[in-house]
Amino acid sequence: MGRQIEELRIELESIGHALADNVLQVPIYQRSYAWEEVHIRDLYQDITTALSAKEKDYFVGSIVVTKGTDVELEVVDGQQRLASIAILVGAMRDWLFSNGDPKRAAQLEQKYLVNVDFRTQERKGRLCLNEIDHDFFHKRVLSSPESPDREEKPTKESHRRIACAIGLANAHVQHWVGTSSDKVARLGELKDYIDEHVRVIWVRVPDDANAFIIFETLNDRGLDLAISDLLKNFLFRLSEDRLSEVKQSWVEMLATLDAVQNEGIVVEFIRHLWSSKYGATRQKELYSEIKKETSSKQSAVDFAKELAIGAKMYAAILNTDHALWQQYGATAKGHMATINSLGMVQIRPLLLATLAKFNEKEITATLRLMVSWSVRLIIAGGLGGGTMEKHYADAAKAVRDGVIRNSKQLSTTLATVVPRDSEFEAALQVARVTKAPFARYYLQVLERQFTGEKQPELVPNANQEEVNLEHILPRKPDKSWSTFNDEEIAAFHNRLGNLALLAVGVNSGLGNSSFEDKKPILAASSFKLTKIAGKPKSWTSKEIEDRQKKLAELGVKAWPLV
Repeated sequence: MGRQIEELRIELESIGHALADNVLQVPIYQRSYAWEEVHIRDLYQDITTALSAKEKDYFVGSIVVTKGTDVELEVVDGQQRLASIAILVGAMRDWLFSNGDPKRAAQLEQKYLVNVDFRTQERKGRLCLNEIDHDFFHKRVLSSPESPDREEKPTKESHRRIACAIGLANAHVQHWVGTSSDKVARLGELKDYIDEHVRVIWVRVPDDANAFIIFETLNDRGLDLAISDLLKNFLFRLSEDRLSEVKQSWVEMLATLDAVQNEGIVVEFIRHLWSSKYGATRQKELYSEIKKETSSKQSAVDFAKELAIGAKMYAAILNTDHALWQQYGATAKGHMATINSLGMVQIRPLLLATLAKFNEKEITATLRLMVSWSVRLIIAGGLGGGTMEKHYADAAKAVRDGVIRNSKQLSTTLATVVPRDSEFEAALQVARVTKAPFARYYLQVLERQFTGEKQPELVPNANQEEVNLEHILPRKPDKSWSTFNDEEIAAFHNRLGNLALLAVGVNSGLGNSSFEDKKPILAASSFKLTKIAGKPKSWTSKEIEDRQKKLAELGVKAWPLV
């Protein structure tokens, strides 16, 4: 059965008239400016290519709007291309101004970019972006060329994209006018083409509900949209008279995540949250799975609220300076920082479930286990990231369902997939570590285990500016290392047993020096494991292997499973 669309108006419009004849507002819930350099270049080049080829029209897609205030239209879809064209027009205005033609520059600005209030002289954009981008866009694009606001620096990823688009637009305009004998006329050709021949399908609907149906229908016809846009539209359409609640939750989620990372994290967060509730879900399946499980107005409202609440936890996972960690203390915060430094993205569904369901004591205990699991899996390998994410997501679902209620039960559940002591020790005995931050962390933990620290896996200072890494057998050794051939150097250089910690500055001159030169420096180190490495008479493959066996024995204790 088809969907009924009331008072629908579909017109073939030029994008120039879309800007010139309306006041357009991007709602707060819409995503920020997201076009990358390739999208912007393609748009600008395609327009001037079509103009050069004298093509009657160039089609750039569709724009869906609905009534906002008495004088504004809200942009439901199409804000990216609208903003990109406005930036191009702004570059044309700036070129005119900087080339001594402020009158034409003002005409272009007032027609396409800015309304000026007669009484207050306040400048209001004909296109206003969402709350995150509004001020930056206004200052860098809409403000007059001589305004000090033009110096505004980007502070968010979407701002950097806008700044990139401005640079590309300026370069494109400069290239377009080129060496023409009449540059203003050449620029006028581009202005007229945008005004009359760069076409969009202009879809105007009376309210949000109808706009969301159109949005979804366009997607059904093959429009390439982000999963987050599709999901937002789906929840908004389903929420009916409770739309304002869902909008508010969506905005809260975006604001929370935007504070810690760029907008690209939104889909990843939603997928991890969903996986923590229903088991591992791949990105390409996410939208269809959510549609399947969310089928009523109330379920849309509830899921939107879950997104807003879950985003706060996800923000804390991404940023250990988040206020949430104040209630758990430095130990839990340190474990979370370690998990992040090890790059354990696949464990996040389980982290979300743990933070939602466990008490403070169990959360700290679980985070400690997660550090051990992470190190053991990195060292021993075996299960790929996708496989481990499935195990973690399945465990997360069990936590949310109340099947797993504490860290001990969680450890038992994952016992079959996390390397046991014998497997981990064997892997650690032959481990090669090519990432310096990982090597520093491992050696610091092993040092603390060796000296009897209560929480060796929790390293308070992993600052490479204070603690450096020494390869005892150098990558390019001098003649004093003749006992090693090229194959042995390649095999043993990055072995954990060949690595040692030194204070920054101490090893700056060691480089390819002989072991005789390195011995006294190693032996004088305040790190006890490093000091021991300076005791042998010589440094051969046997010394490296012997040392690494001892480190492996420490490792089993430093990253325990209980």
